[in-house]
Amino acid sequence: MELVLVITAAGILGLAMRYIVPGRTWHGLAVMPSAGVIIGSLAWVICLWAGFDRSSPWPWVISLGLSVIGCIFIGLRLPKNRSEADKELWAKLTTVS
Repeated sequence: MELVLVITAAGILGLAMRYIVPGRTWHGLAVMPSAGVIIGSLAWVICLWAGFDRSSPWPWVISLGLSVIGCIFIGLRLPKNRSEADKELWAKLTTVS
């Protein structure tokens, strides 16, 4: 049951990060919520495997915190990667061979 709550909270946080982090025109609508869900659920499962108790706040803090940090990283890095790739493609397409 807690995993469903973590997935929901991480998805909502990812959706919020989509509108907070600049550069959202460079990636799709579902990228940030999907990344939040993936990172948050993996962090939750790893915390439980590491021995944290489900009732303690630490798995929640770790999983949702990593979800926010991961979404911010992806949200800042993805536009730069896409811009660089677009510039390389433009240079390749406009050069005369």
